[in-house]
Amino acid sequence: MGKSRLLLGLALAGVATAACGSSAPASSASATTTTAATSSSKPLTHITMVEAVSAPAYAPVTVANAAGFFKKNGLSVTVIPLQAGSTAAQALVGGSAQFDAGVASDVLLADSKGVNLISIAALTNSINLDIEVSKSFAQSKGLTSSESLNARLLALKGAKIGITAPGSITDLAVRFMLGSVGLKPVVDYHEVAIGSPASNLAALKGGEIQATIFDPAFSKMASQEGVGVLGVKATEIPTLKDAAFGQVITSAAYAAANPTIVKEVATAFAETNNFIVNDSSKAMPYIDKLYSAISPSILAYAIPQYNFAANAATTATAWKNVAQVFVQNGDLTPSQAQKVETKFTNQYLPKS
Repeated sequence: MGKSRLLLGLALAGVATAACGSSAPASSASATTTTAATSSSKPLTHITMVEAVSAPAYAPVTVANAAGFFKKNGLSVTVIPLQAGSTAAQALVGGSAQFDAGVASDVLLADSKGVNLISIAALTNSINLDIEVSKSFAQSKGLTSSESLNARLLALKGAKIGITAPGSITDLAVRFMLGSVGLKPVVDYHEVAIGSPASNLAALKGGEIQATIFDPAFSKMASQEGVGVLGVKATEIPTLKDAAFGQVITSAAYAAANPTIVKEVATAFAETNNFIVNDSSKAMPYIDKLYSAISPSILAYAIPQYNFAANAATTATAWKNVAQVFVQNGDLTPSQAQKVETKFTNQYLPKS
């Protein structure tokens, strides 16, 4: 009972903070467009969706609103951006939101604590994160892109590395990647919880950290601004290249009680993902407008890097791989990881 009250309190506090104080671009629930025609004139169903971070890796969330795919499927959606997937998942526990555009890892961690969440659509099936190293630290270590993967990882010994939050996918990915060459947190390097990708970039510029891990758009931005150099791409590691990452999550109880709404949400994301992948020339103007703080050239580079999931479908292999990351980091037991195939479903998606 004490744990439940704590999670509820954290959820309510996190959502209230995001709603009142976040400066990240939130989607407009009333956005309309001719891209997706509404399917009927019935009243829209209003839902609240929290978003792990407001970053281009979550472009389907904002494009679904701006390009009308939510509305087409009978939905009016309020999107609340937060600072990490772990915080967003807590909102589902407290009932402050019905859906979470978060990460697969939060579903597995919640299950290990007795909280039954489920992914009903995939944004991405690959952990597309880059470790960006400050230019001065890279020079001091003689770090260059031509070195082997192991050499580049070992060069991070002694670094302060920025992450979004403890327990987040950035935390887990750093520990998994550096652990592959025997480096241990606290002993060999230090993680610093900073928050959003933009905050991590600012910390890298200010010299507060020597490296950070964030999505390709911010990595490219750091390189173009001469602040950092690309150290390691998570997708260089096979387990992370084919691993469930961005997911649309709800509680299993909500899905069972509201199958029609869940299907509408899943369908909206399937249509949005397909729009971004198959009609990029039409989708990019929405993305450029929604992330106006990032230059169109950087967005044009980054969006294909995310490999948005076709039809928002995921695979058992992708979920088994992300569970492996947890087991190797000591966050899940092998027996807990065996339940992974019960934590996602493609049943609400349209036929591909």
